[in-house]
Amino acid sequence: MHPPATVFCDFDGTVTEEDSFDAVAAAVAPELWERLKRQLFAFELTLRQAMAELAAALGPSDLDAMVAHMDRFSPRPGFVPFLDDLEHAGIPFVLVSAGLQPLVERVLAPHRPRLHALVAAQVEPAVGGGLVFHSPWSDGQELVAKARVLDRYGWGRRVVIGDSITDLGMAQVADLVFAREPLCHWLAQRDIAHHRWHDFDDVAAVLRAEGLLPPAAAAAPGSPAADAAARPAPAAG
Repeated sequence: MHPPATVFCDFDGTVTEEDSFDAVAAAVAPELWERLKRQLFAFELTLRQAMAELAAALGPSDLDAMVAHMDRFSPRPGFVPFLDDLEHAGIPFVLVSAGLQPLVERVLAPHRPRLHALVAAQVEPAVGGGLVFHSPWSDGQELVAKARVLDRYGWGRRVVIGDSITDLGMAQVADLVFAREPLCHWLAQRDIAHHRWHDFDDVAAVLRAEGLLPPAAAAAPGSPAADAAARPAPAAG
């Protein structure tokens, strides 16, 4: 029996409260990353081009520093209860990141067995210096083409949760989209319906309203669980 939906969730700035890849890239290559990010957000560079340029400028010691820097990050509050809700409903959770797998796994290792899949870019030393970022999910525009991941793992309704430019492609082919800024801005420009969300309780509220999660269990009035269950579902954008 196939699940009624599959959740596809970004990592940086989505599972984590801060955009962790932005922070670690800025820590090891501040001037380069600032330029690349500016060009990305202006759609002057593709995601694949930006990641290739960044990789060429870094070395193994930079990667080590980036991985170590990830110790300051953790999943945002509500992430683990959200995984609980999905497991109880039989809905797979696919973590799909345009960042680097060693960085993602540094934070999510304790939760890895609960993920249906973890998709991110691989990294290796380059011959002659620098690094190489690569992925079997790449296309002409993206190092990790998230829409291709949806095609591979998506059963039932395809639910996307994201926050930025790397999530735009998968949002365009999803059935239900949850977005934070700046992704909301680009979705509005393209007339793509989406729900703004603050935390995973907001996402769960909409999934309950859509019949994809069961009603919240009864909780004592005034408790955090009761407050989350009573919170109105976020309006669609």
